[in-house]
Amino acid sequence: MKRQYPLMRILSTIIAVFLVVLSVSMAIQSYAQDPSVSDDVKRQIEYLRKGSSKQKIETSRKLGQMGADAVPAVPYLIELLGTSLKYKNFWNRLWNTVTIFGNTGDSVALESRQALIRIGNPAVGQLSTALLNHPKPAVRRNVAIVLGEIRDVTSVESLTTAFQKDTEDRVRVVAATALGKMAEKWSSDLLSDAATALTGALRDNNQDVRQKAAWALGKIKAMKAVPALIEAMQIYGKDSNAGAALIAITGQRLGDDPEKWLEWWEVNKQ
Repeated sequence: MKRQYPLMRILSTIIAVFLVVLSVSMAIQSYAQDPSVSDDVKRQIEYLRKGSSKQKIETSRKLGQMGADAVPAVPYLIELLGTSLKYKNFWNRLWNTVTIFGNTGDSVALESRQALIRIGNPAVGQLSTALLNHPKPAVRRNVAIVLGEIRDVTSVESLTTAFQKDTEDRVRVVAATALGKMAEKWSSDLLSDAATALTGALRDNNQDVRQKAAWALGKIKAMKAVPALIEAMQIYGKDSNAGAALIAITGQRLGDDPEKWLEWWEVNKQ
């Protein structure tokens, strides 16, 4: 992965933030003038933009119930995925005051995420764009979680790209998790490119990335990944998670001994 000089990194971040602000600003004007967007949805968008934490939470829940009708609000829900805002009512605040457990309250980001999951497939295009282009890692990470729950096959390409190229390991881990979840709905043939990318990550520098890649390959049941998984087991041992993946793919229970897996593979690879 290429390293960026600090100045270039700052400039690229500023440009990315500017482009996001510009796109949201253009969306505001577009939706405000679009007669196909209901007055109710426009009102909900205003709550997302300017409302209190409580209003944002309540609005997110309402938009989630609207389904496809709430698509114009998707860019605003995506932006809220990066916020730390919470709403604490009187009892929450009292609990925070009298106990050491001071993190109670409904999260705006969590409710926005749930709303996007409920809107579902109609939101996938905008979510995929945000996954690859949004400057905030917290937003990209939450978008990957949403796409993993929606499980629309059209998001596989963007999730694969994010897994390969995102600069944040925590985003890559969640993208791998989302790709693994896709296997619950789609065939291994449709996930072939994702399996190739995951196989390449079995020797990643980050242990969490390696482990989640192995887990996802097991879910996809990617037989072509068996040699790479055996190699990962030889290099990293039990911590590779390769044993569990190999069991899931082959149905064989040979534990975490790479020699046993090599012997089995020599006999059965054809």
